[in-house]
Amino acid sequence: MRKVFLLLFVIVSVTFATTIKEEKVQDRINNLEKPLYNPFVENYILHEIKQLREENRNLKVELHETLAKKEITMSNNVVNYATSTINNMFYIIAAATSLLVIVGWTSIKDTNEKVKNMIDEKTSKIIEEYEERLLNFERDLENRSKQVKRNQHEIEVTNTIHSLWLRSSQESTPAGKVEIYDEILNIRPDEVEALTYKADAVLDMGEANWALNLTNQALEIDNSYANAYYQRSKIYAVLGQEENAILDLEKAIDLNEQYVEEIENDEEFETLISNKKVQEILKLKATV
Repeated sequence: MRKVFLLLFVIVSVTFATTIKEEKVQDRINNLEKPLYNPFVENYILHEIKQLREENRNLKVELHETLAKKEITMSNNVVNYATSTINNMFYIIAAATSLLVIVGWTSIKDTNEKVKNMIDEKTSKIIEEYEERLLNFERDLENRSKQVKRNQHEIEVTNTIHSLWLRSSQESTPAGKVEIYDEILNIRPDEVEALTYKADAVLDMGEANWALNLTNQALEIDNSYANAYYQRSKIYAVLGQEENAILDLEKAIDLNEQYVEEIENDEEFETLISNKKVQEILKLKATV
């Protein structure tokens, strides 16, 4: 009996700790204002992985401490429950005997049978109730186990993608970068950042229409990704569509003002930077 209660408590504690962890992670995700990592800043990614491992270790320590503190409390509760149950059984027996005498039952054998049936019925209900609770706990534990496995798989995928981003930063040729970005997209087809950087590499290969299609795919997935607008603006500039290039450039700067400093370094904007409207946009952002 004590082992069953200990198992129930451990399951509840693990469920509670995991729920808190998920809420913390969800809060961090909801409060993100920028992409989770920059593919060219490996220190940031490594720091995040290290912090994740430390948080997992601290969670394990907190779980063991909680188990140690709650074991004594659970033991006391079990003793109190057993004592209360025995007392209640005696009260039931006494009350039933008195009732039987009052209504005129003179047969001790009949009285014993009635009391036995009442006790058996009560015990059966208690057993069924706890069996149902245990079954629910087992289902919940199974779901939590599946969630842990999914989280482990996600960490493995993240590590793989991180290593691919590092490889892409060391690759010197656009074609080589495209191959690496394709590997990332095979793992995560909706990776907006990989689509955008692939478009930049494809543009360096002279495939402007292909690059335009990639940026359109990225913006269909996330229409608030500033780099996709910036890359598409470069592509429109190469294709000679100045009006579309200016519109996308203005959107990119509205989402991320750092692009104001990068315009002069991109050769694709050499013919566009002298445009009067572009100059007005740059001056307006500079005054802000």
